[in-house]
Amino acid sequence: MEEHDDAHFYDAVHFHEEYQLTHIVDGRGTLVVGQNSYPFRPGDSYLFGRNLPHVFKKEVESRADTKKVRAHHFSIFFSGDALVAFLNQVPESSSIHELLRCADCGLKLNKRQSSKLLSKMKRFQHLDDFDKLLGLLYMLEAISKSTNHTALTTSEFKNLHFDEYGTQKMTEIFNFIESNHSKKISLANIANRFNMNPSSFCRFFKSRTQKTFSQFLIEIRVARACELIREGAHNATETCFESGFTNLSNFHRQFKNVIGMTPTQYKNSVSTFLA
Repeated sequence: MEEHDDAHFYDAVHFHEEYQLTHIVDGRGTLVVGQNSYPFRPGDSYLFGRNLPHVFKKEVESRADTKKVRAHHFSIFFSGDALVAFLNQVPESSSIHELLRCADCGLKLNKRQSSKLLSKMKRFQHLDDFDKLLGLLYMLEAISKSTNHTALTTSEFKNLHFDEYGTQKMTEIFNFIESNHSKKISLANIANRFNMNPSSFCRFFKSRTQKTFSQFLIEIRVARACELIREGAHNATETCFESGFTNLSNFHRQFKNVIGMTPTQYKNSVSTFLA
């Protein structure tokens, strides 16, 4: 169990073998998960599966009280293998098995479950180990019985398993892309940075993401463009170049390929959130 209450969320893309159940108490911004991005607000809850890249990026605000806005969340991390081994002895646990399967894509929990989760997580941190197991099962069962949770990524990220070397290397690669996506990143340069030749890097990257490097980079840049559009302070040209694209026509084409609508249509679709 982890409670984080500070000025910032952990702001590096990361992934781990444990499942992660998180409730946002305070703070808002952008959740990047896999190749997608979504706005998050206080009261939102998420369940992340194993080895699913994600990061919460707090919104930077210009108000005078910016320093008073906290990044406050509760998270529970648990081993999927240990839990599944226990659940295999309980025939009535099929709904939790299905929930964990779906969590490999990442889930945003529906509002009804989110509103109930905070009090349970606050109590959780004061329990002994056995009661924590029971408490976790009660939470997962309640979530699994509820409907209308939102999948955050496609099935392409499911069942991607990493050895220790692959986990560390992919974390470094994800963080490098996240920090430098607005700059020119050639395949030769990134392969050399991680001590591989381009062919080896391509095989390594695709075996662990089910995507080519160029496809993944485009999707990260589009995710950043979505974030800028939601902020509402950038025109199309600024959004294009700040997200890493080098010309407007290519930006519009790639944005529509990934999101399924033009940047203008996307801005209109999130106008309620921006208001």
